[in-house]
Amino acid sequence: MSEDEVFFLIGSIGFALVCLPFMLGWFKHRLFLRNNPAAAIPLLSVAAAMTWITFVLGKYADPSVVGVYLFFYWIMGLAVVLGPGFWITALYGIRTSVDVHQRRNMAAAIVIGAFAFSTGLIFGGSNWGEADPTSDAEGGWWIPVGFFLAGWFALLIVVGIYLMGERGSLRKRVVQDRSIADARAFASYLIGTALVLTHAVAGDFWGWTEGLLGVASVALLAITHELCRRAVPVVLTTAESDHPTLGGGRYWESMAYLVIGVAFWLLTYWLSPTR
Repeated sequence: MSEDEVFFLIGSIGFALVCLPFMLGWFKHRLFLRNNPAAAIPLLSVAAAMTWITFVLGKYADPSVVGVYLFFYWIMGLAVVLGPGFWITALYGIRTSVDVHQRRNMAAAIVIGAFAFSTGLIFGGSNWGEADPTSDAEGGWWIPVGFFLAGWFALLIVVGIYLMGERGSLRKRVVQDRSIADARAFASYLIGTALVLTHAVAGDFWGWTEGLLGVASVALLAITHELCRRAVPVVLTTAESDHPTLGGGRYWESMAYLVIGVAFWLLTYWLSPTR
């Protein structure tokens, strides 16, 4: 292993060891965890995410990912699931320690678990495929990390649009009202979007241009759908009553999809080194 790989390996191990007890409540008194089904959700989400990452690394990762490199990417995956996967909900105000372990809030546990699992999905997808399918050359750790960051930040943008379009505060409904229905709906949307982005970041590495353009196109399609689903019907309410053929703004949504698809094809062709 190179010096930078050793550095990231040690850093990932240390980061995971620091986060693990706090995220899973190991420092809490057993009374907080006894007869608390909500506390099992974060644990199950981590287990599911790491099972997916292990499956990808064992079956579909680059052939060079063996031995210590298998452990390297696995522990890196554990670090991102336990770190960003849990902390992002805390930044929004849904906290594992307080809401799940102390208050036994199942709705909060569902949201937290869904985000941790979605993070693991995208990281696993970023490790799917060969680093250099045209030769026997080996890639580097920065390739899956780069695609993971692209997919994960795209997920944050789409989730941000979802939250802005909600009537009232989702955090209030989850933390104060403990609404299982709202938590389940958001978790389903979150995991569904993560599955689409996981597919976008997966595959053989043919270069940053083609790979990141593919991720960007999928993200733009998801963002466009969410914007149109929430904003366009409201804007066109009056127009729809006068002109029913507008179909609730679906015409403009369809046009946006076509423009994104054609733009992606043209950019891929224009930037291709073999054209």
